[in-house]
Amino acid sequence: MNYLGTSIFYILNRFFFRIYYFLYHWYIRGFRKFSNWMFNHLEKLDYKFALRINLKNIFQPLYQDYSFLGYILGFILRSFRILTAIFIYGLFIIFCGCLFIVWALIPVFLIYQIIINFPN
Repeated sequence: MNYLGTSIFYILNRFFFRIYYFLYHWYIRGFRKFSNWMFNHLEKLDYKFALRINLKNIFQPLYQDYSFLGYILGFILRSFRILTAIFIYGLFIIFCGCLFIVWALIPVFLIYQIIINFPN
C-alpha cells in the first residue's frame, strides 16, 4: 500500500476542507448571526419609535381626542415620528451594511497583506 500517496491525499483533503469550513463559517454563518443581531436591534428600535403602529394609525387622533385639533395634531405628530423613525432606521441599516462590508473584507485584506509582505 502506498502510504505516502495516502498521506499527501489526506493532508490536501484536510487543507481544502479547513479552507472551505473557514469560508463557510466566516461568511455564511457569520452573515446569519450578524443579520439576526441587526434584526433584533431593529425590533428594539421599533419598540421605541413604533413605526408600524404610527403608520397604521396615521389618520387617528392621539389620546382619543376626536376634535378637529386632535386629528390635526395627531397627523402632524405621527408624521414626525414616522419620518424620524425612517431616518434612524436608515442610518442604522447603512451603519450595519458598512460594518458588514468591513467585516467581510478582513480575510481578503489579510491575504493581500501576506502576499504583499511575503519575503522574496
